[in-house]
Amino acid sequence: PEEWRARQARRALPASVRERLRHVRLGFLDRPGLGQPLALARFVALDLETTGPRMLEDCIISIGAVAVSERMVRHDDAYEALLRQDRSSEVDNILIHQIGGQEQLAGTDPVEALVGCLEFIGDSRVVAFRAEFDATVFEREVRRQLGYRAWPRFIDLAALLPAIFPGTENDTLDDWVAHFGLPPIGRHHAIADAYATAQLLMIVLEAAPRSGIETAADLRDAEQAQRWLGRRR
Repeated sequence: PEEWRARQARRALPASVRERLRHVRLGFLDRPGLGQPLALARFVALDLETTGPRMLEDCIISIGAVAVSERMVRHDDAYEALLRQDRSSEVDNILIHQIGGQEQLAGTDPVEALVGCLEFIGDSRVVAFRAEFDATVFEREVRRQLGYRAWPRFIDLAALLPAIFPGTENDTLDDWVAHFGLPPIGRHHAIADAYATAQLLMIVLEAAPRSGIETAADLRDAEQAQRWLGRRR
């Protein structure tokens, strides 16, 4: 049934959308290898706000993404979309995200928003804080709306930070923002959280060479080792 639904979703896409997806998938297949130096790599810090905390059920309300390249947060290279909902989320959810019911009902077509996000990501590596949630929701919605298995793979900043900066009690995104004295962020807004993630990623990339981390492969290995050791805070 899942494959049948995915096939139906793909068939329902306009030809122009299918061509855009084909182009971005080909570009991803030609992406730089994991041996690429961090100084040359482009990363995308991504955050999703959803209709609730259930990553296997709830839908994406908004997407925020910010590029980090040449170890700089690229304020001129960002993506933001508010996805149209069939019905507005619960009042408690609206109070958290401050995205009203009328805004949700008048948002961007989810297909267009997801395709635009995939185009923005391109061949870059995606980074998120507590990446399991964002990755699961993103992959599920790409499958449901577009009929494809999402190809970007996520790196978890919540594992990288204690790998590079051990010995702290920091746990949340707010903890790490305060730890490095970054400006306070407008929490639970996708683009604000994406900017905070991008700023923290930039700090990680600056410090990484001191831990012998020079390439994208090194960064991936450090993140995986930290998770395998159960030391993600």
